[in-house]
Amino acid sequence: MAGLVVAAIPFIASLREGPVETGRHNPWQVEVDLSDLSVDRVKRVDWPGGEVWITRRSPAEIQRIQSAASPPLRDPDSHLSRQPAVANTSFRSLRADIFVFLPRETQRGCHIHSVELEDGRPGFVEPCYGARFDSAGRIFRDSGRPEQRNLPVPPYELLPGNRLRLLQQTR
Repeated sequence: MAGLVVAAIPFIASLREGPVETGRHNPWQVEVDLSDLSVDRVKRVDWPGGEVWITRRSPAEIQRIQSAASPPLRDPDSHLSRQPAVANTSFRSLRADIFVFLPRETQRGCHIHSVELEDGRPGFVEPCYGARFDSAGRIFRDSGRPEQRNLPVPPYELLPGNRLRLLQQTR
């Protein structure tokens, strides 16, 4: 009987309302080591907000994103996209060579696939509506359905030592 009481204490304590202790593990904050991420590869990370993909862009791809020669994009400046304000750049990221995003399109949640696009550059496609995205997750104007948007970018921060931390999703 005494063992049952001792075993029940943590459970009963978890039901108690009160402030969250600082220093406790936050499942939304997931730290990722980027040192093993090579160019044009995808690192898949489990996160409470869904699977997150992280890619490292080549210097040539960084130049292509900035180039006006890119195929026409539906929302090139990401005004209609779900992303943190700090990632509102042409790269849609905090650092030009690193792209962090949720690998699902915005209408039906179809999982996307990493591909080589028609012009030989890296990009993404989704099978539900046939939308194509550049390496910044921006949807091409002539693909998919009109209501689809750029791939979502979760909140994150860069840390010293070639690491990043995914943060809690805000709506």
